[in-house]
Amino acid sequence: MESEIKIVSYNMHGFRQGSQFLSELCGYNDVILLQEHWLLPVDLDKLVLDDSFILFAASAMDDIISRGVLKGRPFGGTCILVKKSLATKTKLLYKSSRLIAIMIDRVIVCCVYLPCSSVIGREDVFVDIVMCMSKILEDND
Repeated sequence: MESEIKIVSYNMHGFRQGSQFLSELCGYNDVILLQEHWLLPVDLDKLVLDDSFILFAASAMDDIISRGVLKGRPFGGTCILVKKSLATKTKLLYKSSRLIAIMIDRVIVCCVYLPCSSVIGREDVFVDIVMCMSKILEDND
């Protein structure tokens, strides 16, 4: 890449709790990696607080809401916001509720949300994420 790109990672602990600081981050960064936005798929566009960014986002709520009415609190989700000035150089490589990978020029940027210790089968989830990242790197070598 020809110039410096400012990248920040932020765990929102929910959109309502984190949106004010996200708005501030948009003023100082070119790429923003978000974890735990807790938004439903239909609400992902709320993450674009500044129209100078493009959005790559996934909800962790897809499976839950496909089974019926949401019970309990929302959880998870990943997102990468990229300045529109970098859009022509940016390509989506992979998207899931725990991992989003993009390439800007020839640099791969990953937003990862790893499971906490209370997640049943967390070792399997961790291995799946690492294997997926390995495949992304292999495919884009």
